[in-house]
Amino acid sequence: MARFFALGPLVLVLCLVLCSSDSPTTTQPPSTPPVVSTGTGKTGPGKDSCRYQLIAKGNEEISIMMNISDSKRQKHTIWLLDKDHKEEIPVSNESTIPLKLLKPCTNYSVEVDECTLLGENHFNLKVSRSENHSAELMGDGQVCFKDSKWNLTKCVNITTEDSCVEKPIDINLETCIYTMNVLMPPVKPEITYSETIPTKFVWKNKIQKSANVASKCNGTFEVSCTYDNAQNTYGLGENVYFVPFKMYNCTGKYKYYNKFINSSHKMINISCDWKNVTLEEKVNNDSIVISWTQYPGDKCPGITWEGFSGICGDKHGECHTLNASTANCTFNSLSAYTEYNCKLSAQINQSIGQHSVNTSFKHRTLPYIPIFKEKRISVSGTSHNSFSVTCNELVDWNGEKGIYIAKLKNKNTIEDTKRNKHECSFLFGNLYYHTNYTFEITAENGNGFTSSPIKTHKSTSYNDKAVIGFLVFLIILTSVALLFVLYKLFLLKRKRNAEDEQILLTPAPLRRVEPIPAAGLVEAYKNKIADEGRLFMDEFQSIPRIFSNYTIKEAKKPDNQYKNRYVDILPYDYNRVTLSTGGEDNYINASFIEGYREAKKYIAAQGPKDETVVDFWRMVWEQKSSIIVMVTRCEEGNKIKCAQYWPSPDREAEIFDEFVVQLRSEEHCPDYIIRRLILTNKQEKASEREVTHIQFISWPDHGVPGDPSLLLKLRRRVNSFKNFFSGPVVVHCSAGVGRTGTYMGIDAMIESLEAEGRVDIYGFVAKLRRQRCLMVQVETQYILIHTALIEYNQFGDTEIPLSEFHSVLKTLRQKNGSNNSSLELEFQKLPKFKKWRTNNTGSSEENKKKNRDSAVIPYDFNRVIFRLDIEGNQTSDPEDEDEYTSDEEDESDEYINASFIDGYWCNKSLIAAQGPLPNTVEEFLLMLYQQQTKTLVMLTDCQEDGKDFCFQYWGDEKKTYGDMEIEVKKTESFPTYVRRHLEIQSLKKKEVLEVDQYQFLKWKGRELPEDPQELIEMARIIRENGKYDNSKMNRNVPIVVHCHNGSSRTGIFCALWNLLDSAYTEKLVDVLQVVKNLRKMRQGIVETIEQYQFLYAALEGAFPVQNGAVKTPSAKDTAQVINETTALLTEPNSTSGADQKEAGESSEREAKESSTAEAPPAEGDREKPSPEAQTNGPAGGDD
Repeated sequence: MARFFALGPLVLVLCLVLCSSDSPTTTQPPSTPPVVSTGTGKTGPGKDSCRYQLIAKGNEEISIMMNISDSKRQKHTIWLLDKDHKEEIPVSNESTIPLKLLKPCTNYSVEVDECTLLGENHFNLKVSRSENHSAELMGDGQVCFKDSKWNLTKCVNITTEDSCVEKPIDINLETCIYTMNVLMPPVKPEITYSETIPTKFVWKNKIQKSANVASKCNGTFEVSCTYDNAQNTYGLGENVYFVPFKMYNCTGKYKYYNKFINSSHKMINISCDWKNVTLEEKVNNDSIVISWTQYPGDKCPGITWEGFSGICGDKHGECHTLNASTANCTFNSLSAYTEYNCKLSAQINQSIGQHSVNTSFKHRTLPYIPIFKEKRISVSGTSHNSFSVTCNELVDWNGEKGIYIAKLKNKNTIEDTKRNKHECSFLFGNLYYHTNYTFEITAENGNGFTSSPIKTHKSTSYNDKAVIGFLVFLIILTSVALLFVLYKLFLLKRKRNAEDEQILLTPAPLRRVEPIPAAGLVEAYKNKIADEGRLFMDEFQSIPRIFSNYTIKEAKKPDNQYKNRYVDILPYDYNRVTLSTGGEDNYINASFIEGYREAKKYIAAQGPKDETVVDFWRMVWEQKSSIIVMVTRCEEGNKIKCAQYWPSPDREAEIFDEFVVQLRSEEHCPDYIIRRLILTNKQEKASEREVTHIQFISWPDHGVPGDPSLLLKLRRRVNSFKNFFSGPVVVHCSAGVGRTGTYMGIDAMIESLEAEGRVDIYGFVAKLRRQRCLMVQVETQYILIHTALIEYNQFGDTEIPLSEFHSVLKTLRQKNGSNNSSLELEFQKLPKFKKWRTNNTGSSEENKKKNRDSAVIPYDFNRVIFRLDIEGNQTSDPEDEDEYTSDEEDESDEYINASFIDGYWCNKSLIAAQGPLPNTVEEFLLMLYQQQTKTLVMLTDCQEDGKDFCFQYWGDEKKTYGDMEIEVKKTESFPTYVRRHLEIQSLKKKEVLEVDQYQFLKWKGRELPEDPQELIEMARIIRENGKYDNSKMNRNVPIVVHCHNGSSRTGIFCALWNLLDSAYTEKLVDVLQVVKNLRKMRQGIVETIEQYQFLYAALEGAFPVQNGAVKTPSAKDTAQVINETTALLTEPNSTSGADQKEAGESSEREAKESSTAEAPPAEGDREKPSPEAQTNGPAGGDD
């Protein structure tokens, strides 16, 4: 009974274990006979008496646990037995049997050495389905699956039916069937492709369904292709662009269980059925045009061309695409009658890679005229009346070799013609003595082309027998002629001395004013202008306005009074111009005037009236004058100043009694108009005469021109048309005294300065008034003569015609040892104009933060003024030639760092501005809006070398700054610049301003652009797009130019802009004058010799040799003494002028008016009216 109760608990525990559903371990089913063991050893004397018990545990890694009790040992050996084998395992008292030693669905029993079993010792792991397994391909036809938990493996064959199908794999075990659900691999893939470009890869044997089961071949399938050691991978159905005619090795790869199943290698070579057609479109002597069609064919529709190119010899062609497969290639600058090896290339699109298709051909250009190496003929006399004539060989016959032809001409009559097939050598004999012959040689090639003739002249010698007698006769005749000339010179000198006694240079009543040496002009000016110009006024007023000892009887005759424009400006009788009409009707209001040591150099005349136009042309005809200088407009200030005595362009010709005046051409420049007239007298058989009419149009209605260089420029134009046979130069204004006398005084005194190195301005003006009353009518005109001479003496003539530009520039650049070049010396002459004007507004504390560079602040006199409460265009009228206002600043105006710059055609046609700051963008846009700017030039990047040069005031989207909006509508990129089309609008107005912005890209990080022509080219594009032609059209709206400080780069661009205008219009450039005038407008412009040289280099490239079509700078600033030491003789904001009041009782007298003539900025005087200044002539000296 005790034994029964001892076994009772053990049986109860065993039952509980066997009934547990959580453990995979179970006892042997009743159908299986249990393995009964009491241990491998017996408990005997001296042995350890122990018991062991088998219990189940639900852990997948440790499934069987042993409990050994009553043992004195720590280590035991157990035996694991199945039906096939027995395995020894060392364990501890309480131990486990590792799962890796077991198999599912297998009966096991356990024995422990020298221990007694308690309960049953058998178990079975009933696991019938795999949870994780792997696959391994065994060649192309078999795959093996291995269970990841149990050491179970099974291999199966790969068939088409099982391809990419999920199926179970069964393994028969002892007590159950073990199943692995696997995805079968596909059969070995086969790939195919289409023989086209682009091609596509197809998995040919991919199984879509297998035994009515959908295939799951959805893994990654790629095709790897190798060509020239380069490997690329493509997907199925992807467009693949192979290089045609190249061999590719391609393999398909299917990813299966992290490994790849490869297809067989496929060698691919796709050939295109090219269609190559080359057609000759046009062949000239110096060019070939080829049409090339390169069609890849139907097999290669994916091939397109990126571009076409070609080369013939060493000449690259210009190719233009006509359609997808055809281009026209033009090869220029070829040599005539030359066979060229040409090659055309078509670049395939980038998707295929760098590849091109080429074709070659040969072609010969057409023949052309032969060309001589040197256009020079050598003529040597073989006797007194025979010559040997030779010439250099040809550079090229430009065709088949031909013959040389020599012609002998006598007064354009061909007397002899000779031909030579072998060389250019001829012999002409038996010619006339003492005869000038012309030898003309041409070359004619075998294709019938004849070269331009080369000519030379040579005279035969005298007949020896007649020479001696003729020389004796000639000596006698020459002696008699010499005596006659000496006698005439004696009479002329005596007559001139008599005239000098009548017209004294400085008569006794005049002051004694010493001539001024050239070096003392500036000092003399400073002394006379001091104290409000008192010395100038006293000196000028001491000259009598009219010399009453000279009679004016003819002018006062009743029959002649209607011919006078002003009743008190009449010519003296002794030197008036007398018309040869005979009788009493020989009067015209005009006087002969002496120049510097030249009698009757000028004729000073009043502006013709309608009633005196015929008399005026009669005077021009009789005096054989070929130049007329007109220094007035026909109408000024709503008053008629002069009749129009020449034809207008729409009429071309006018008839004035017996005189016919035709207009051959009319050339408009900013300051003057040059008309070429043809004058014909119908009563005379003499040939027609050419008369040059130069009308100066920049003399203001009141006062004098602000810049004396304008009159120096006028003088250069007049002198360029003079010739030895010209009669007196006719100069007229309205009355023929004020402006007329001023021009004559400047011209004569410059000649005196050049001849003697000194000038007697006072004495010459007195001499002028002895020849015609009121010459140099007002004090400001008298001062203008002084400033013009200072300008000429300091700077000379720096104007260069384009036709001479390259030779003059070469001379300017030459250096003599270590001395400065002439170009460097010219730059050193430039005045710096430091502090010559005030800049109080920009320097104020509230505006300092709006300046990028404290050294570049706009002057008050020309800063751009705008108001926040003013909208719309603030520009001046394009015809308004008034100078800048004398008000230096306006307290109510908003401030922006920007200055008006005078252009070549108009004042204020440019604005130089600094790059906007973040706090000035609104003002910058408002300035553009109010000025109605159409063109904006930007010469910097927004940031350069880490420095902020300009705030980016535009963006991809519309931007708003205060009340201003800006939006980029279009952007066009070019190699050297970017063009943006901007729209600017004020929130207070509906109007939208359209602006073209040009940003130059090639100045970044440089002092100067590397290639001046890139900047020139952008300027030309701006001229074309903005329609800035050679006139004032479109010039009244300013172009805004900005860089970081608004001067360094902006000044160079503005200078080039004005120089190009000058060159295009007048074929002249004057770099010094342009830079000088710009420096007066803004600080910091063209400060270095490198920048100055850059302007010359830019013009040098813009107008190469043998090209001459361009423009010149016009300066319309106030007249001033231009010298660094004398640029500012008084306070910067001082002005000067003269009020001249007219008086008189005449009924013909015009209404009273006063005019104020501005003197140079260097002056500080205001002219005082005097009793002697009252006249019946034009008011205030404005004639």
